[in-house]
Amino acid sequence: MCLRRLLGLACVLFWAAGAGAVTLSYGNLLQVQHIEVKDNRLQMPLSRKKYANVRVLDKGLYRFLLACNNLCRFDAKARAFSIFSLRAAKTRPGMWIADVEINAQLSITFLIFKDKETYHLKPPEEVVFNDKKLLAQIRAALVEEIEAVQ
Repeated sequence: MCLRRLLGLACVLFWAAGAGAVTLSYGNLLQVQHIEVKDNRLQMPLSRKKYANVRVLDKGLYRFLLACNNLCRFDAKARAFSIFSLRAAKTRPGMWIADVEINAQLSITFLIFKDKETYHLKPPEEVVFNDKKLLAQIRAALVEEIEAVQ
């Protein structure tokens, strides 16, 4: 009887661990929280349960995340980024939406707000930048691009 209870508890704990969210540590650059695997498919977090602001672009990273549990540390070999798209928001003046690719492996959607003469950069809530220098470089590149088209 005791063995049956222990086995039942172990099954529940194993299922709960497998059903939980994964946090990706992408080198020392950033973390992506609340990644889930359902039916052997990766589900990236949705901002406000609606917007897919973080996307995986690389098959190797995708496979790595499928096989990972809880805290996953992926070795980001570079610190490169490129602005994939930048557009003015239709609903609010002084706001832009930018898609930025990190090492051609992740795509992150940023919101940029202009307050008087200052620009504020807002990454998705699920993304935490550990490398503040990289975040500052992304901000500078986005501001430069916004000012070039105005």
